[in-house]
Amino acid sequence: MTEFNIQIEIASKDDAIKILEIQKAAFRGQAKIYNNYELPPLTQSLESIVKEFHEKTFLKVIFNGEIIGTVRFKVREGYVTIDRIVVKPEHQNKGIGTALLKKIESMVPDAIAFQLFTGNKSARNIHLYEKTGYNIIGRQITGQGIELLHMEKRP
Repeated sequence: MTEFNIQIEIASKDDAIKILEIQKAAFRGQAKIYNNYELPPLTQSLESIVKEFHEKTFLKVIFNGEIIGTVRFKVREGYVTIDRIVVKPEHQNKGIGTALLKKIESMVPDAIAFQLFTGNKSARNIHLYEKTGYNIIGRQITGQGIELLHMEKRP
């Protein structure tokens, strides 16, 4: 699954500064791909992330004592909405996104369906989700280089 040993834990508001740094580093590279330097994750403030802790759960990925990735999600009526799986650029493509999805699945075992916000030019990500056991049941372009995937976990 992953190339190295990681830990995944629930993040706290104390982790907000690090989460913001990781998010900006990850999306800076993506902004070049999407030709969009005003992606919302690049302009988000520390205060707005801290406010999100009231309605969403944040997970953090720890490697060698350092937070290297994060994901935020919320559960409503059996549906899990996943926002921004982000990983520091030097740790991308090592199975961390898959590990985060598995952690969310274990935390919400009775989830009916998943919604995931991802880049709209990221066919590789869609292939990865299908490969790891999800059926893509709908896709919706939301603008600003972001696509909303509707997924179900295969039995």
